[in-house]
Amino acid sequence: MNYNFKILNSTYRTINYINKLLVNYPKKEVILKNNIERTCYEAVEFIFAYNINNTDRIREKNLKDLVIKLSMLDFYMRVSFDKRLISSHQYEVTGRFITEIRKMVYGLLRRRNEVNEEVKK
Repeated sequence: MNYNFKILNSTYRTINYINKLLVNYPKKEVILKNNIERTCYEAVEFIFAYNINNTDRIREKNLKDLVIKLSMLDFYMRVSFDKRLISSHQYEVTGRFITEIRKMVYGLLRRRNEVNEEVKK
């Protein structure tokens, strides 16, 4: 299976899970809810941008931006948990999903760096 599609599939699964949680957010938390939704879809944009671009520097930047979005998503879920909008189980599940994606992205970054070092030699 293509590594990039694995990242996209895991992101899609994570977004679906988070969207099911967002339905239960109260109206007074509309800003938090919108930030979570926006961050999820921006993460997908970075995955597609990585797949489309051919320049190594731009592709690496897209992966790093994806890591930033994943960190923000993790932060928003922590805020949601602290505000008691999601349960501890839901927080743990989203944390595992985000950690899984983050590990794949870091692995891809590491692999790209190893390949670039071999090419330089």
